[in-house]
Amino acid sequence: MSGGRPELPFRVGVIGAGIVGTEHVRALAESTDCEPAAVCDIDRAAAARLAAPFGVPVHTDHREMFARSGLDAVVVTSPHALHAPMVLDAAEAGLHVLVEKPMATTAEDCTRMIEACRRAGTLLAVAHVIHFDPMVREARRLIDSGEYGAPLLVTHQRSSHYDPGSRPAWFFDRALAGGGIVLNVGTHGLDRIQLFGGAPVRRVSAIVRGRPGMEVETDALALLELANGVGANLTLTSRGAPYLDETEVVMETATLRLSRTNGLALLRDGKTVDVCSPDLSQTLSAFRAQLEGFAAAARGRPGQYCDGPYGRSVVSAALAVYDSARLGGPVEMSDEQVVLP
Repeated sequence: MSGGRPELPFRVGVIGAGIVGTEHVRALAESTDCEPAAVCDIDRAAAARLAAPFGVPVHTDHREMFARSGLDAVVVTSPHALHAPMVLDAAEAGLHVLVEKPMATTAEDCTRMIEACRRAGTLLAVAHVIHFDPMVREARRLIDSGEYGAPLLVTHQRSSHYDPGSRPAWFFDRALAGGGIVLNVGTHGLDRIQLFGGAPVRRVSAIVRGRPGMEVETDALALLELANGVGANLTLTSRGAPYLDETEVVMETATLRLSRTNGLALLRDGKTVDVCSPDLSQTLSAFRAQLEGFAAAARGRPGQYCDGPYGRSVVSAALAVYDSARLGGPVEMSDEQVVLP
């Protein structure tokens, strides 16, 4: 409140009219604090289709949108290699930024983004939306309670279609995507491993595999060690497996199993106790909570968000998977201090 008047909605422009951009626009439209103010995509028709129900302007150049749409902030959902230049342009325009994961395709670009927003005095947040998923939050509450002892091991398995035609063509262009299943899908798993394990990744041994004629990898296996000594593994598959997105956290006296299809369960003394049922309708609420936390923090109020250094830690872990596979041995990470969100 200011002068007895209600605070104006937080006006947000969205770059990218694909699936993820659509989720952000839908969440903005349902928010009580934010509103969609413009949509930008190089495909004007796609941007127009997304913008039409909300009556907001359409742009094909993000800099034009920044200059003309009276924005408070921007959500960047463009191809991965474009995140850094677009965030730098947003910082120069004085806008707060929520950038999709992976934050960028190099750790150096992540650092440039962090420093540009710091100099501009704008907030930089990274859209690791699982932090706002109710099932993930309940899993973390149980871990943090200490009731079952400290985490010892974390495993994550994920299957995803990675055949040509299964997703937009830029995902198979190394220059635009920065990598394949590891940097795209695997960053969700690396995020969960850090979140549930309680520390950033510090050591990686990995194998990646691709397919003839493809620029990016489609399958990967990694053994990880976190800075606090917790061990973890990451398995990413793309070849004919049914959909699987599952994380297990082995603690001293029990195991938590979090599955996107089966829900959250506690395994103890040979018994399985269902904690939460799967609920795909929670996806929109997670996007909305993420945007509202970002908007609150940008306005100087308490609000949860994943900051730039954390986003960089996830990118660095993914890049270490590539480095280990290329070198044929373990890779030690730098001792950067990261605060888990």
